[in-house]
Amino acid sequence: MPAIAIPRLPLRGLLLTLSSAVLLIVAFPNWNQPWCAWVALVPWLVALRQTSGRRAFGLSYLVGLAFFLGSMWWLTKLTPFGGPMAIVGWLVLCAYLALYFGAFGWMAHQLLGTGDGGQGTGKNATGRRRFSLSLEPCTLNLLLLPSAWVALEYLRSHLLSGFGWNLLGYSQASAPSVLQVADLTGAWGVSFVLVMMNVAVVTALERRPSGRRAAAVIAAGLVMLGTAGYGRYRLAQPVSGSHVTIAVVQGSIPQDEKWDEARKPVIVAQYAQLTLRAAEGHPQVIVWPETAVPGYLELDEPLTAQVRAVVQSVKTPMLVGAPMARAHDGAWETTNSAALFNADGVLVARYDKLRLVPFGEFVPGESWLPWLRDILPPIGNFVPGQELTVFKLQGARSKVQGVDLEPRALSLEPTFSVLICFEDVFPDLARRFVNRGAQMLVTITNDAWFGDTAAAYQHAQASTLRAVELRVPMVRAANTGWSGCIDAKGRWLASVRAADGHELFVPGMASCEVTVGNPASLYRRWGDWFAWLCLLGCLGWAIFAIMKR
Repeated sequence: MPAIAIPRLPLRGLLLTLSSAVLLIVAFPNWNQPWCAWVALVPWLVALRQTSGRRAFGLSYLVGLAFFLGSMWWLTKLTPFGGPMAIVGWLVLCAYLALYFGAFGWMAHQLLGTGDGGQGTGKNATGRRRFSLSLEPCTLNLLLLPSAWVALEYLRSHLLSGFGWNLLGYSQASAPSVLQVADLTGAWGVSFVLVMMNVAVVTALERRPSGRRAAAVIAAGLVMLGTAGYGRYRLAQPVSGSHVTIAVVQGSIPQDEKWDEARKPVIVAQYAQLTLRAAEGHPQVIVWPETAVPGYLELDEPLTAQVRAVVQSVKTPMLVGAPMARAHDGAWETTNSAALFNADGVLVARYDKLRLVPFGEFVPGESWLPWLRDILPPIGNFVPGQELTVFKLQGARSKVQGVDLEPRALSLEPTFSVLICFEDVFPDLARRFVNRGAQMLVTITNDAWFGDTAAAYQHAQASTLRAVELRVPMVRAANTGWSGCIDAKGRWLASVRAADGHELFVPGMASCEVTVGNPASLYRRWGDWFAWLCLLGCLGWAIFAIMKR
């Protein structure tokens, strides 16, 4: 007799799974209800206990499809494509991402079975014997289900160029005490704790009392309390290092105007005016967003001279995003780059983007299928960079807990690296920069493609996790937002905003003070060890299950 008496009606299972999709959507921007993530999987997991393996995959695929369609609907606004092409791309991407939810549902069904917790017959709803281990099922589920979720999040973040958008752990970006565990495990650990608590709730709903079941629920509760306790401990730790003032500029240039030749003077004038305002706070560096320069820097000499004149007028180092070019085998290759000018207007260093956007900045497989570019909408022809560039800043003050220690500004040279566009959703790439010597990360991006939607805030959530994982401040300069600063504990310090509080598609600047030092975290040293541990755990379960079967 099943422990949770749910009528075997397809409609009931459908409603349960769709309610999970709704809760997952609400956990992310623009709804911003992180508490939903702690219970979002419960209806879905309950439904999986009373269905077959094939139906479990289908219902779970539906959860994933609804979640991605609902949380990433902004892809339909992608400009300049728009219309049917953007809708088709949105549908195809979401249909692919939902496969990972389907895989999780199938694995969860193998563990949850018909609700007997692995006891009794050990058979699923079809009468076939399901996989089981000799461990207490409650304990097994608390470990393997979160491990399966993390393993699948890790895989979708890497396979086919990777798309680690809206990981479950990102939903807690506004809950700093929960995030701090990421400096040990990466964002994967936050997702693990969330799934574990969902499984614990399902276990607690069991009608048949069990001491072991109660112990499993208590253990999950202790993990949650330990996570929160660690978070409070880390938040209370003093921050020491060099004090750096940084200003970010948000030009808010509509996407359909960025490359209009006639709009070049207006765009440069907009950024020049905002830069003059930013310089009033005497920052160590002023940051422009991705491709803020409306043309090829250095190749377009008049345009480059205008940018250099802006730098010289404020007498402040500037980091600007711009398309650039480099010579290779007698030809020019174009790159999506970040260029650092010193206070005299001399270009002293550049970084060329390493991770390009498929079907945005290049056409995958074009060398084998050259006709692809002819049938697709206009797509960039960029080439990836080759170096992990670390920039240096001059003129910082030593500071501990907000108190200046001594005026040795000229002797300190804080370092930083740049992540362009969606590079900040790849934790391994950010980690490589920090291990190379970066004490701060700067993300420059252009999310104007997606209009005034949740895309910008979902993107900023990824930046927040990178800051906590590596214990470095994150500075963001976005063409249309979100632009601002995040400290090494994941707290949002300042942002560009209008008088009414609106932060997207408003021109402006923001100045903030961040503290940089010598970042130290377990994640920085060991990387994605936790995700690999979850992968190995799932692989071991699969091998054991096959052997036992």
